[in-house]
Amino acid sequence: MKNFIFLILIAFIVITTNCSDFLDKIPEDIRTDEKVWANRNDVLSYLANIYAAIPRHNLHQDDPWLGCSDEIDNSWTVYNTYPINLGNWTTTSWFYRKYEPYYRAIRASHVFEANVDKCLELGPELITQYKAESKFLRGYYYWLLIRQYGPMVLIKELQPLNADYASFSRNTFDECVDYIVEMMDEAEKDLPLHWWDNQINIGRPNKIVCKAVKSVVLTFAASPQWNGNKEYADFKNPDGTPLANTTYDENKWRKAAAACKDVINISETQPEARLKLYKNNENGGTVFNPYKSVVDVQLIKWNCEIIWGAYGTGQTQAWMIHTSPGPNNLGGVGPTQRVVDAFLMENGRTIDDPMSGYIQDGFTTVGGPHWNPNNRNINSDTGRKQIIADIRTSEAWGHWTGEWNMYANREPRFYAAILYNKRVIPQIPDDVAKRDYYSSVGQKNGYGRAELYYGGVSRQSGSYTFFSRTGYLAFKNVDPMANMRDRTYPQDYINVYIRYAQVLLDYIESLNEYDPNNADIRKYWDMIRERAGVPSVFQVYPEISGNKEKQREFILRERQIELCFEGDRYFTSRRRWLAHTPDEDGVTDNRKWGDGGRMWGMDINAGSPSTNNFSFTGFYNIVPFETRIFKKEYYLFPIPQTEIDKTKSLVQNPWW
Repeated sequence: MKNFIFLILIAFIVITTNCSDFLDKIPEDIRTDEKVWANRNDVLSYLANIYAAIPRHNLHQDDPWLGCSDEIDNSWTVYNTYPINLGNWTTTSWFYRKYEPYYRAIRASHVFEANVDKCLELGPELITQYKAESKFLRGYYYWLLIRQYGPMVLIKELQPLNADYASFSRNTFDECVDYIVEMMDEAEKDLPLHWWDNQINIGRPNKIVCKAVKSVVLTFAASPQWNGNKEYADFKNPDGTPLANTTYDENKWRKAAAACKDVINISETQPEARLKLYKNNENGGTVFNPYKSVVDVQLIKWNCEIIWGAYGTGQTQAWMIHTSPGPNNLGGVGPTQRVVDAFLMENGRTIDDPMSGYIQDGFTTVGGPHWNPNNRNINSDTGRKQIIADIRTSEAWGHWTGEWNMYANREPRFYAAILYNKRVIPQIPDDVAKRDYYSSVGQKNGYGRAELYYGGVSRQSGSYTFFSRTGYLAFKNVDPMANMRDRTYPQDYINVYIRYAQVLLDYIESLNEYDPNNADIRKYWDMIRERAGVPSVFQVYPEISGNKEKQREFILRERQIELCFEGDRYFTSRRRWLAHTPDEDGVTDNRKWGDGGRMWGMDINAGSPSTNNFSFTGFYNIVPFETRIFKKEYYLFPIPQTEIDKTKSLVQNPWW
C-alpha cells in the first residue's frame, strides 16, 4: 500500500505540473508501446495516474465547497473563494478548473482498459480487478463533473486520435447519471466486498464503495435541482435536446432510497464488512462518550464508518494549521453564525424553541455536566494538568463557568465542531509556557483559551488578514492530541470521501420524499442521534411524525449538523435549489438557507485592542461580516470558455 500511495503522490505531482502534462501525452505513446504495457510496474504507474486526478480535499484552501457555502468564511483573499463570493468571476476565470483534468483521466481509463490485457505479468485476476477499478474511476470522475458542471459529454469508449471532438454535444443529465450508475454496477461485479483481509489494498474501491457512490449520485439526481426543475426549461443542446428533465419523477427518490438500502443491508447482514456508525466504546473505549465518538470518527483512519477515503496526512495537517488559533498558526477558517445556531441544545431542541433552555446573552454561572467528569481540583497545578489531559483525550467537553451563555448546554457535535471565544484550546500540550503563549497578559493561567476578540492573542498569526472574521474557528477534524504550538502530530490521517452517516442521511431524506410514514426514517435517524448523544427528534417533536415538509426541514438540519465542514452543505443547498434564498434585509438573519447576501458572526471589531479581554461583552453582538453575491448561474460552474470556443455544439450552462 505504501508503494501504491507513493505512486499516486508522484502521479499527482506529474498531473499538476504544467510543463509535463502526463495524461495529455502518454496515452498516445503507451497505446502503441507493447513493451510498456508488458511491464507490471509501468502498468501500475499508469493506473496510479488515473487515480491521481481525485481531489485531495483541501477544503480550507483549494476547494470552494466550504468557503462558498453558508457555513464557513475563509479569511484569505488569495483563495478562490474570495472573488467567487464577491461575484468576481466569469467563464474565463480559472477557479477550481477541473473540467480538463477529469476528462484526461477519463480518457486514460479507456486507454488502460484497452491495453492492460497485454501485461501477462499481472495475471487474469489482477487484470480483472484493475479494469474494475478503472471503470469505477471513470464513473467517479463523471460524477465529479456533473456535480460541478451539470450534464456532460459522455465519452463511453476510446476515441481515435483524429476524432472530431468539436462535434460532440452534451448528454442529458439523466443519461450521465445512468452511465455513472452503469460504471458502478460493472465495477462492483469484479471487486471484493471489502479489503479487511487484504489491507495493502485499503483505499481502493470495493463493492461497498461502488454502492455508496451510486447512492450518493442517485440522491443528488432525485433532488429538486435536477428533478422537475422548470427553471432549466431552456437548457438545451443546439439541436433542441433538453438537457434537464423538467417533469418531476417521484420514482427517482425510490431509486435513491433503494441504493442507500443496499449499503445499509451490508452493514446489517454482513458483519465481516465492519461497516457501522463509529462509537468509542466499540473501538477500545469502556464507556460510550458521544463527544469522543464524533471527534474520533474524523481522525481514526480507516475506522468502521469510513466507506471510502485516501491517504491525506498533509491535507489534514494543513487544515489544522489553518483552523488553529494564532500565534504561529493561521487561524482563519471561521464558521458562520448560521451553522453555530443550527446546532441543537443537549436536550435535542432547537435554540429557537422556548423549551430549549437557550440563553443568548450573558455569562454562565454553572459549568456543563461534562466539563470536569473526574472532579479534578482546578486550583492546583496538578489539577489543571489533569483537566487539560481530560480535554485533550476528549473525556471532558462542554461549557465552563464564565463562558458565554450562547455556547452553554449545546449538543456534543457543537463542541466537536466549534472553537469559540474563551474556550480552552484542546490542541496544545499540557505545558504552562506553551499554553500561556496563547494568552494575553492578565489571562495567563496555564489553560490557554481562544482569544478571538479585537486585540486577542488568537488573532496574532503574522498578518492582520489571518484571523477569523466570524469570531469562531472550525474545530472539526482537528486532533486534540496534536501539538499545534510546535506543529507535531501523534498519528497519520486520511481524506474521507464518504462515511456511513451520509448514507443513512441520504436514505431517510429519500424515503421522506415518497413515504414519510416509513418506519425506517425513525430507525436510522435515531441511530444518528443516539451516536451524537441527543434524544430522538420524534421524542422531542412528536408532532412532525409523518409530515413530509416538517420532517424534511429537520432532516436537512440534521445533515447540516452531522456533515458540517465536510463539503456537503455546498452541494445540498444547490441540489435542493435553496442556495439563492434571498436576504431579508432585516436586523437579524432569520434565513436557514442562502449563499448570497449578508453573512453573520460575532462583532470582532468591537471595543479597543488595548482594553478588551474575556469580560468584554460587545464582542458577542451578532453582526454581518460580509455581503456575498449569489446568482442563479452560480448553481453550476461555467464550462471553460476555451472549451466553448473550440466546440461549436457545446452549450454553456444556464445564465452564464
